[in-house]
Amino acid sequence: MKEVWESIYRRRGGNGAYTRLFEDLEQSQQATLLADLAQRDAELPVIGSLMSGDNWLILSTERLVWCADGKRSELPLLALRDTHVDRGALRTGPSGKTTLDRIEIVTFDEGEHVIRVEPGPPFFGFLNVLKNIGTRNRNRMRSK
Repeated sequence: MKEVWESIYRRRGGNGAYTRLFEDLEQSQQATLLADLAQRDAELPVIGSLMSGDNWLILSTERLVWCADGKRSELPLLALRDTHVDRGALRTGPSGKTTLDRIEIVTFDEGEHVIRVEPGPPFFGFLNVLKNIGTRNRNRMRSK
């Protein structure tokens, strides 16, 4: 899946100043994110973002792990049902798509999470990768 998600990220968005395909991050950034991820066997990092020590995220082939204002959160990818642009951000004004930075994630147990992603191409690339994961998960549930 790693290659599929990397392709979606490139086609639908792209690297930014802080958010990039994991292989495109500097080695020091990779090391910092991997330490926070506590990588599992067979788990591969796909996309990483390191805005500061208290604000980062990493998407792996198994989980989404993020830290917002020093609070670490983790979500298994199989729990992800859907994602969309933060509705609150859409109501705040006509600032345009280029300033969007919040993605709402809905899980199968009706939980909701909001993550911040670098605005611009990284935002749209990341959003589309998460949408792909949600679609695959919903299709998997229907076929059971």
